[in-house]
Amino acid sequence: MAGIGLKLTHPPLSSGDRSLLQKSAPAGMKLIPAGEFYAGANDEDTDDDAKPIRKVYLPSFYMDAYEVTNREFVKFDPKHAFMKGDENLPASAVTYDEASAYAKWAGKRLPTNDEWEKAARGTDARKYPWGNTWDIRKVAKRRRTTTNDRTQETDTIANGKVCHVGPSRLQPVGSAPQGVSPFGCYDMAGNAWEWVDGYFNQENQQRLLRGGAVGYGERACRTYTRSIEGADDT
Repeated sequence: MAGIGLKLTHPPLSSGDRSLLQKSAPAGMKLIPAGEFYAGANDEDTDDDAKPIRKVYLPSFYMDAYEVTNREFVKFDPKHAFMKGDENLPASAVTYDEASAYAKWAGKRLPTNDEWEKAARGTDARKYPWGNTWDIRKVAKRRRTTTNDRTQETDTIANGKVCHVGPSRLQPVGSAPQGVSPFGCYDMAGNAWEWVDGYFNQENQQRLLRGGAVGYGERACRTYTRSIEGADDT
């Protein structure tokens, strides 16, 4: 796995004037207005857990425009390890509990599965954040490593574990602006997997990830695709 990105939301907003809610959006966040959207899909190769396509109503909420960066996450966890120069890459090697704790520390929360999907695809049931046609140019490319990157590799102790810190495959957040979602959220397809709140089949050790990552194929980048990881995985 390339890494874990974080998308955060504020609590749902009470209904009100959309223009006022937009003007009140916290810095770095986008308004996802109240209303219905299409969740899931009926494509032949869609995973069974995403079927059928269905309408879901959500109240208004705010969503971070970008994945949480290493620069932001290390303010919460000074032991968070990353290579010099990677400050603007999505925070990775982060467990679900660490992501949730960061969100609370920041005065926010992790998005629900449905909230993440609406922020990624809008209200017209699109397959990818930008539309219905796959375009690899609209997702972050796998980052190339250099000799200088490899000389920075090190082992560090974080959260009681010895972690190897080496070159990341991720790109700085927002590196593929042409792939932005209808609501102005970036990296909703590719770059780093993103934790969302909730369980798979009510199993508290099976958490959900969204958005795909560098090195993953087209199916992982679909707006309705979910991945499942253990709560302690990074």
